[in-house]
Amino acid sequence: MTDPADHPIPRSQSAAMALILRAVSRDGYRWYHLQTAPEERILEALRKLDERHRILLDRRARNLRREAGLPLAQAVLGPGPRGGRWPLVLLADRRLPGEAMERVDRKPLPWPAWRGEAWRPTYELYRDERGRWTWRLVEAFYRELLEEALHYAQRGDWPRLVGHLKVLGNLPAYRGVWLQIQDIRRRVQAVWGNQHLRSPDGQWKSPPWRAALEGWPRTPLSPVGMRLWPEEGEPRTVGEWLWRRS
Repeated sequence: MTDPADHPIPRSQSAAMALILRAVSRDGYRWYHLQTAPEERILEALRKLDERHRILLDRRARNLRREAGLPLAQAVLGPGPRGGRWPLVLLADRRLPGEAMERVDRKPLPWPAWRGEAWRPTYELYRDERGRWTWRLVEAFYRELLEEALHYAQRGDWPRLVGHLKVLGNLPAYRGVWLQIQDIRRRVQAVWGNQHLRSPDGQWKSPPWRAALEGWPRTPLSPVGMRLWPEEGEPRTVGEWLWRRS
């Protein structure tokens, strides 16, 4: 692949995060630079990165560069642009010249989500206590989700609490994220207590927020076997996405 229009687009946020996790943990791409590119200039951004760092090589050419001891780099795009910007991360097996890069084992790799009408740091890739790479919520966002849940629980605002818990259940539940949302659940349940197991007028036998937990993932998400690319009929490359947009 040498044409930036052929660069693949992951099918979802979870898939983009799986691609990054695999590149870091399996392929040794431990250096990164996160950026966003203007939606209308995404091809130019990919082309310039390829000119500098050869990010568009096919597998055979990439293997030849590895055998020759040359730098390897690739770019992972978000599943689509929002607000006129497209998030992407440049990954490499060593520091690349001319790029402000960080090492993921020294500074967790952040990945954004569209929140509050902007791309904001939301997840970070790090090594857990077992020494394995996984994703977790950045501390500021985790605290925001926890405080909102506790606020609704303390007020007994069941409709908003249910809605909030359903949002948590839809997050990409990699092990670090999964542990964090389970922690939020435990803390909120401690606030609910037995006094909330029945409504004051006896209209329910169990609190309505229990239904919100039914859709929660029972085990952490794994990138192994995950479907990474869009279904047939959906844009699979940047070129197809731009063609549909025009």
